[in-house]
Amino acid sequence: MKFPYPTVRGSQAELMKDVIFAVENKGHLIADAPTGLGKTIGVVFPALELAVENKKNIFFLTSRLSQHKMVVETLKMMKDSGNVFTAVDIVGKKHLCSHDVADMDSSMFSNFCSAMIKDKRCSYYKNFRNPETAIDRTQLLIKASISGPLSTQEAMSLMSDRYCTYEMLMDAAKGADIVVGDYFHVFGMGDKFMKRLGKDLKDTIIIVDEAHNLAARLRSYMSSRLSTRTCELAAREAADARENEARKYLIEIGRIVQATGKKYLFNENEVFVKKDEIIERISEIENYDKIIEVLTRVAERMLEEKKISFTDRVAEFLHVWKGDDYGYARILSRVKIRSEDHIGLQYNCLDPSLISKSIIAESHSTILMSGTLSPTEMHRDLLGMDAERTMMKSYESPFPKRNRKNIIADGITTKYSERNEKNFLRIADVVTRCVHAIRGNVAVFFPSYELRDTIYKVALPKIKKYVLLEDSDMTKEERDRVKDEMRLHAEGMGCILFGVLAGSFSEGIDLPGELLNGVIVVGLPLEKPTLSVNALIDYYNQRFKRGRDYGYTFPAMIKAMQAAGRCIRSEKDRGVVVFADERFAWKNYRYVFPKSWDFIVTERPETEISGFFSN
Repeated sequence: MKFPYPTVRGSQAELMKDVIFAVENKGHLIADAPTGLGKTIGVVFPALELAVENKKNIFFLTSRLSQHKMVVETLKMMKDSGNVFTAVDIVGKKHLCSHDVADMDSSMFSNFCSAMIKDKRCSYYKNFRNPETAIDRTQLLIKASISGPLSTQEAMSLMSDRYCTYEMLMDAAKGADIVVGDYFHVFGMGDKFMKRLGKDLKDTIIIVDEAHNLAARLRSYMSSRLSTRTCELAAREAADARENEARKYLIEIGRIVQATGKKYLFNENEVFVKKDEIIERISEIENYDKIIEVLTRVAERMLEEKKISFTDRVAEFLHVWKGDDYGYARILSRVKIRSEDHIGLQYNCLDPSLISKSIIAESHSTILMSGTLSPTEMHRDLLGMDAERTMMKSYESPFPKRNRKNIIADGITTKYSERNEKNFLRIADVVTRCVHAIRGNVAVFFPSYELRDTIYKVALPKIKKYVLLEDSDMTKEERDRVKDEMRLHAEGMGCILFGVLAGSFSEGIDLPGELLNGVIVVGLPLEKPTLSVNALIDYYNQRFKRGRDYGYTFPAMIKAMQAAGRCIRSEKDRGVVVFADERFAWKNYRYVFPKSWDFIVTERPETEISGFFSN
């Protein structure tokens, strides 16, 4: 195959060499590769070349739709260079559906889709299965294969007016050398997905992009929640549908959850609860499995008619609640829903390796890559990767060190014990001084919207730049408008984006050049010490003797480094990153930073910033 760029850079060449070694030796690679190294092409090109030569197949897995677009563009560039291979891009099934399913969560959509297919109500699926359309479908698949990989919009434009786009792409993927998909396709659907495509894990190279998200994403796949509010809405839904038996069950389930809360949450906000106690209480209403069966049947009908069903959520939770205790925590808690007090039940997965270990072990080779995979041993341990088969490596940044200034602002902290008006004024003062010293656009990221709003209100009267605020439920169009505003203001005094860590703007987006000249990370995004967090720490202590590191400290640092990575996106970018919390200088936190990063620790960060931009 022909490499689509004139040259291969130093660190990129090293990465490509390691990918070849891993694939040729049926090994795994954890690649902590910084922004700008060219890791997508650096991993995909050698892996795809070996896959085509040796009749293997590749699954390139991403966690965001924007990352699908990035790898699709890379594959198209490889094809434009004369390379011959077949590729298909498959996003989540919901995003390819021609029905109006925007308001559904993933569980609701899955059950809605199953019900529509089962009752033969989906015309797109019926057309796909109709023998009379075979010739037309074959022609479309050939067209998709020749011009592929198609973007989501291109695929839907080509197929969605007649056929189920998802099923068509799944058929196209059967013969593809590389399939771009979501984490869920391989790690959530497992054997079902592989069998549908007629592929075998032992002949599969798995590439996981932004792999720092994988462990948390897998835990979320296997976790579930139920609240008294959900039971109330489900009971109301059943009453409207005149499903009296289901309504009776739902009311009683809600009462049991409420009564269990009164029993155990007298002086506590959350407690651990046993599986059998809940099952036994619900079984007093009726046989537990019969209740699930009745609620599932009613939910299917509701999903057909209204597309959304709270009854479905209750049935799903009851089914999941019967699962194993090992690697899970069952928690009863007080929850606020729309300012109202409710009781919630959580079935939280603590161990992502319950999914990942066997899949990675069976694969021909698995490659994890991200700019924030340090420390690499954490990801190896959490995902259950075989130490003997796994190479772990951190690569040097290709960008000149002089283009980046890393500063730790000393003398301030966002520790919970220090959150008071005096400290908020001090933080606001440091943020204000820094944003005015940074030329052009700057992004300020906080651990939470609550802390963001508190500091923002204090700092606002002194801020001279135009201000943009991130919202928790922004649509893609709204996020694009924010980027347009940043482009507009980059030519003048610049603007300030106030956002949150692990939000829409701190991960997975490019703001190159003058779009962003500085990032300020205000505080460590440490999780509140809830029972869930403590259970995770205890579990990782038992497994790895590093519970606080793996369950608390390192995940927070990864979020902070992801945000910091928005600043320098190309070798010509220059910018400043301010870590505004003295704890970033502590040994246990600083350990996670790349070893090549130099820092200035100061109480006057604006002086260092001004000096950087004046040179």
